[in-house]
Amino acid sequence: MALNLQNRLQDRIAIVTGAGSGIGEASARRLAAEGAKLLLLDLREDAVKGVAESIKETGAEVDYQQADAGTPEAIEAAVQNVLDKHGRLDILHNNHVWFESGRMGDVTLEGVRRSLDISLVAYWYAVKLALVPMVAQGKGAIVSTSSVSGLAGDYGLGVYNMLKAGILGMTKAAGIEYARKGVRVNAVCPGPIGTPPIESALKDGAPEIYDSIKNAIPMGRYGKPEEIAATVAFLASDDAGFMTGTYVTVDGGLHAHSGMPPISGLGPDF
Repeated sequence: MALNLQNRLQDRIAIVTGAGSGIGEASARRLAAEGAKLLLLDLREDAVKGVAESIKETGAEVDYQQADAGTPEAIEAAVQNVLDKHGRLDILHNNHVWFESGRMGDVTLEGVRRSLDISLVAYWYAVKLALVPMVAQGKGAIVSTSSVSGLAGDYGLGVYNMLKAGILGMTKAAGIEYARKGVRVNAVCPGPIGTPPIESALKDGAPEIYDSIKNAIPMGRYGKPEEIAATVAFLASDDAGFMTGTYVTVDGGLHAHSGMPPISGLGPDF
């Protein structure tokens, strides 16, 4: 029997935040390709409008909302919009992010609070609101974008580590709490992904850092947004029906490596 991914998410209603570029855009395209009907959110109106219009050209049903997904009002409006139009919500993909970078002793209280509000509290609030229709339906899937940085620490990115670890904690708690209500809650943990901001900031602006990160990945390359999107679609689908409260790392083997340098020339190139 042939596997038909084209209709795996047929007529499922999905909200995707941070959908204007990168992983959010790729996930929106993948969900639509598998049959989902979408509401896309992004702070950048031109970006999210462009993505929505491009997906519409494929025949998919897509709406967009210019909004700061880190605010309660935007999340409330998004959930209400899909319920008013479709009467249900099947998939929530939390993907937006903002954070203050710097050493833990240098970041500001204001910046940390804002980071938490936008990139963790807003994730929880979206989950909270999505659970209402999903529990009533007896079925739903929530997929949040965490990171391999939620599993370890990074120099100068401590706030990001906090946020992404918090998403995993929330995912585990909500996953077990609502497992018998038919709602699955999971996360994806990308490694370094070659999104446009990474390409412009590192490859063009700091090539030595770009290459250093790439060489630290056992596969020797950056991931593609589409590779994360494939995992998001899987977790949102019935194919992941026995998965909840967990996460999937998609990182080219980065998290599997202890960080020790190769010995006796026994490195990845042979």
